[in-house]
This record gives sequence, structure tokens and C-alpha cells, in this order.
Amino acid sequence: MDERVTERVTLEGFNPPKNRRHGPDGDIVDLQGWLRAPVDWTGGPLLERAWRQRHGRSRLGVGLSVANNPRRHILLTNVPPETDFLCEELTALIAELEPDSAGRLEEAQGA
Repeated sequence: MDERVTERVTLEGFNPPKNRRHGPDGDIVDLQGWLRAPVDWTGGPLLERAWRQRHGRSRLGVGLSVANNPRRHILLTNVPPETDFLCEELTALIAELEPDSAGRLEEAQGA
């Protein structure tokens, strides 16, 4: 079996928050982190769009894979400083975008 088929997109984590700002809804920060994805993964723009739809004011930027390295730079801006929450949100969106996750969901609902 081709290894790329079984590869998943995973969140590696974040650096400490930067640029803390106080807003009417509480503190917001910018976070830099990394995703691990297959080198030929093209889901970055879809993930960015899904993030914007769910978290309107904040932005997610996903960098390209460089030199066949599966590690991709991500930048989250205007987000709350709770990294556990942000990890959960990103992980959930990634799972929704995986091509076979819809099939697994249908199987689970039918069982």
C-alpha cells in the first residue's frame, strides 16, 4: 500500500503566544505553529476557509511544504490565548476535511 494514502494531517503544536492585545471580548494573540501533512497535500486553502467560516475575526495561514518536507508553518491571528482550545478546533477541522472522514462518519451512523 502507498504510504501517502495512510498519512494524516496532524497538528504538531504552537510556540508561545505573541502580540497580546486586549479587546472588548477579552485578550487575543497571534500564534505560530506547525502542521505535518503529506508533501502533496493541497488542503491548506480549504482549512483556511473552514477556519474563517467558524471563527470569523481570526485568520489562519498555512504555509507550503518546502523541499519535500511534510512540516508546514501555520499562523493564527486574533485568537484567544487558550492553546488547548485552538488545538481541538484545528484538529476537528482537519478531521472534517480528510477525504475518508465522511465515509467513516456514515459508517458510524449506520452501525
